[in-house]
Amino acid sequence: MHHQIVKSEDIISRRIGDETVVIKDNGLSTHVLNKTAAYIWELCDGTYGLDAITGRVCERFDVGTEEAGTDVKATIDRLLEIGLLTRLEVAKT
Repeated sequence: MHHQIVKSEDIISRRIGDETVVIKDNGLSTHVLNKTAAYIWELCDGTYGLDAITGRVCERFDVGTEEAGTDVKATIDRLLEIGLLTRLEVAKT
């Protein structure tokens, strides 16, 4: 078994300029994600692992691998903490 990080199901999101507004729990919880956090959140669809997301962030925002890796991990950890992402346990194929 391994984990995939995916967007939580009970959310609505809207892009406003460079930011993304994410509404959770039928409006009880609202979060504003900056451009970088929103990009990372969008990539958490079960398709990409941490390394792949880090690589895409490096390309998109022209940052080094070490800096991007630190930012990606911190962002994903925070998004898990506030419930915008969830860990999905899947059988390894």
